[in-house]
Amino acid sequence: MENKLRSEAEQQAHEHSCKLLLNCYIRELALEKESDIRIHPNTLTYAVAFQASGVKVTGQLAYHSAMGEHEYLSMQSGGEAVHYRDLVRWITCELGGDGAQGASSDLHGMLKSEMKRKSSLEVDIAYPLGENTNRVELAYARDFAQKVDNSVGNLTLYIEQAAGLDIHDYRTSEQSLLVGHPFHPFPKNSKGFSEQDVQKYSPELRTSFQLCYIAVRQDVYVQEWVDDEAVMDLHDLLRSHVETILKEKSGMYGLLPVHPWQYAYISQLSEVQHYIRDERLILLGSAGPIVYPTSSVRTVYIPAWNCNIKLSLNMQITNMIRTNSAEQMRRTLDASRYVRQHDCFGAEPNTHIAYETGVATCAFDDEDLTSLFTVAYRPIEFDPANSYVLSSLVEAPLPGMRSRLMTLLGGDLDIAERWLDRYLACSLLPIVRAAGEKGIHFEAHLQNTLVTLEDGLPVDFIVRDLEGVSVDEELISEQERAASDLLFYSREKAWARTSYYFIVNHLGSLIHAMARDVNVPEEHFWKQVREVLVDELERTGNEYVRHLLTTDAFLAKQNLVSCLRGISQTPAYVPVSNVMKRIGSEVRGSRGIQG
Repeated sequence: MENKLRSEAEQQAHEHSCKLLLNCYIRELALEKESDIRIHPNTLTYAVAFQASGVKVTGQLAYHSAMGEHEYLSMQSGGEAVHYRDLVRWITCELGGDGAQGASSDLHGMLKSEMKRKSSLEVDIAYPLGENTNRVELAYARDFAQKVDNSVGNLTLYIEQAAGLDIHDYRTSEQSLLVGHPFHPFPKNSKGFSEQDVQKYSPELRTSFQLCYIAVRQDVYVQEWVDDEAVMDLHDLLRSHVETILKEKSGMYGLLPVHPWQYAYISQLSEVQHYIRDERLILLGSAGPIVYPTSSVRTVYIPAWNCNIKLSLNMQITNMIRTNSAEQMRRTLDASRYVRQHDCFGAEPNTHIAYETGVATCAFDDEDLTSLFTVAYRPIEFDPANSYVLSSLVEAPLPGMRSRLMTLLGGDLDIAERWLDRYLACSLLPIVRAAGEKGIHFEAHLQNTLVTLEDGLPVDFIVRDLEGVSVDEELISEQERAASDLLFYSREKAWARTSYYFIVNHLGSLIHAMARDVNVPEEHFWKQVREVLVDELERTGNEYVRHLLTTDAFLAKQNLVSCLRGISQTPAYVPVSNVMKRIGSEVRGSRGIQG
């Protein structure tokens, strides 16, 4: 039975990863390789040619997505089912540059001769690129393939051990994001965690643990809070543990919470050992209340303290090292102050912000070393019994099943429409008003937003992770610019963040899940969004609302291309067609015919 379960989990993880890779490729390369990518909505068929490898992937769609989040019934090439490693090879070869026109027969032979002494993973990684491909591209290709394998392995484990667990509150929703980002080639990569670490620290497995703590001598310790009322006194909260170790020295030190994995990592660093010998740092071990890792892995929820703490982890989650740099923390605190001072959602009683209220770290000369210790505090001011992370509601308990949201709503179209109306009123409209009236923009993607439900319907919307806030520089005073210039962007760049993160990423996937589950085209719900925006435009004349209705396309991250080319910190973007404009054109066209 166990082997059968493992096999089913592997198959589901494999099929889901094939879907991710192909959907990323189709969205990101549709314009560049238009003649090679064919999607037929009427017949629910598709064909994608990978010219560099001389192969074509064809099959049947289970659901055609206007935003590109297609569901697949079959995926084959040359009469055989496609494996995700096939897609990795073909995609890497296709995007590998001028020298990557398929591997030479000599290279093929060399790789085959090495199969006995190398793992299949290493062979698969080396396979795609031609002999003329430069070393940098080859390194990126190997790294890409390793991360896809890591993500698939983790997803298999999560499906095997945690699929089907229900969500009933904030904590369980944070720990239920099994498959992750629908347009990322390896959303469950956790490169740096061993197999044992994955079991101990993955939120998907409903894990919990104690944090570790480090005492930092006051001449090295740094903390900053948005106001005096926000200060968390860890000395007071952990008094019995701290005073047992520090005794009369207790007042000489500040305390830093540290993830157990990070604690083990930094304790071995030679620079840290130097600070320990000087007693500028004292390792206090594990203590305090039980914490629960959230969907971001490195941020933990602490029910006993009613807060989240954004910790540093010097490892890759998806494709980024998750440490807290000085610039990121400066942006976070400046954003918290700015948004509060401007009473961002003051006129929106059902729209809220989960503020970061403080940052603590060590004042080392080496900024990279400092970032390994830095943490940010985010108190819980919403109802944890009835609030949920949006990304978990949009997901299904298992790939291929109905989303948790539509299961909660009973799968009825009428109730789905009511739910979306209520949701848009407390999410989309306040966000575009904040942009239009105050120039404040949020990275409000699915994992950065929560909804509070009452009888299944939305009553509150919460935005978090203020590091992603950007402000229209045309709407600020000189005094505000002098206080912080990290938040301020041109109007176009600030708005591009909102339109991608909330419209494409957030509403795109939410509408996809709802439409797929009630078996209607996504256009059905996009029409509903359009009608809400038309009403808002008539009432306010908001230029951003006008843009949402009239622009030809929105820009979406090219996660696959950016990962393969090593530019994830400054990703490339690709246009995604604006469904609402197309619907508007069809409405105007039909009216013209009637006239």
